[in-house]
Amino acid sequence: MPGLVLSQQMKMQQVLAPHLFQSLEILQMPLLDLQQMIKQELSENPTLEATQEVADEQIEIEQGTKDVDRDEFDNEFEKLAALGEEFDSFYENRQASGGSDAEEKYQYMMDSLSETTTLHDQLLEQLNLSSLTDYERKIAEIVLGNIDDDGYLQLDVEDLLALPNFPEETLDKILTTIHDFDPPGVGARDLRECLMLQLERAGRAESQEYQLVSAHLDQLGRHKFDEIARAMGLTIDRVKELAKAIAKLDPKPGHSFSEERVEYVTPEIIVEKKEGEYVITQNKKPYPKLFISQKYLQMLKDPNTSKEVKTYIREKITKSKQFIQSIDQRMSTIYRISVEIVRIQRDFFDHGVAKLKPLNMKTVAELLEVHETTVSRATAGKYMQTPQGLLSMKYFFKPGIMTASGEAISNESVKAVLNEIVRDEDKKKPNSDAKLVKLLEEQGMKIARRTVAKYRDQLRILPSHLRKQH
Repeated sequence: MPGLVLSQQMKMQQVLAPHLFQSLEILQMPLLDLQQMIKQELSENPTLEATQEVADEQIEIEQGTKDVDRDEFDNEFEKLAALGEEFDSFYENRQASGGSDAEEKYQYMMDSLSETTTLHDQLLEQLNLSSLTDYERKIAEIVLGNIDDDGYLQLDVEDLLALPNFPEETLDKILTTIHDFDPPGVGARDLRECLMLQLERAGRAESQEYQLVSAHLDQLGRHKFDEIARAMGLTIDRVKELAKAIAKLDPKPGHSFSEERVEYVTPEIIVEKKEGEYVITQNKKPYPKLFISQKYLQMLKDPNTSKEVKTYIREKITKSKQFIQSIDQRMSTIYRISVEIVRIQRDFFDHGVAKLKPLNMKTVAELLEVHETTVSRATAGKYMQTPQGLLSMKYFFKPGIMTASGEAISNESVKAVLNEIVRDEDKKKPNSDAKLVKLLEEQGMKIARRTVAKYRDQLRILPSHLRKQH
């Protein structure tokens, strides 16, 4: 066959053991998911038990049973955390009390949790059924992890594409795949794209509604029907008909999964102020105590146990030890990160959101000498009970701006000030975004108008013309 050329290519690829993948999975998953995983492991692995009469230190495993040295485990864990380094910044979530009454109430709450399907659950199910390769699926999981409860993608795609050697065509394929998921419009980066995706799914990509959304959505939001009519060559009545059809689309496709859903979260870290100092405690009560079964250890030592059975027991015990170590590693990592958060954000714990400092995960990672992805995974879906309330650990990682006085403040602090300005404004003459820029600048916060508009949207504050009260 002319033109056919055969060539050989060598490349290095890091292959990771299954138990190390499990370690990362355990580190990243929320506590309720981990509890389910523990239950499943207990039911499937007979050498793993939740109670034991003899302490772990007294366990002796027959020579030849494979084990994972703790230092080696830590090193491999960090190696694994570094895998996929180009994605590191995109992985991005009960108060302990004594007394049997409190314990009974807590257990009742845990036992009463209803099984609910989240938007993320549904998206992952669809991802598993997609035709993406394993490599593409790993990237897709990162993308899905950055879709908010309303169904919008909060990932800065441009920053992702700016990373060295990142395959743009791969991301395009992944986004196209996600945009075909249900609910229609999920994974959009803004309202315009969300509505366009829904119209495309309905076979109306050539419709006038699609043209209106694509080119004139801003005017539609301001009810500038006459301007739209002139630009599209339509009557004002026709534009109003199109507007009614567009209004039937869902601006928040993921909202149905979070609406009217009671969600319980259990803090893994408890921060309390005692005698002027903040005390950080790990909430270990939701974690069952896991041990290696003495029964199976004795079977290993029994000379009457067949070679095949011993091989089976060794494999299961190794798996049990790796599982216990992974959970221990998770708890240790979360605690160490919490200590740094409390140390860095002390002013926040003392004075509230106005004193929240800008903080990125790289800073904490360097302090702990771990990879940035480790911090990202360890804080995803995790919560802290603090004097300022129950907060996601991700809450403390915020970008910031430099004030006129040279002080760095977080964007969350800016949002708090912006919210106060709007709350106290004259409702008959609300401040425009341009005016908000000036008012913030008067307080030493110099930010662009587009940033003010973005923060206002995130705070669910309407534009000035829609806030006006007559």
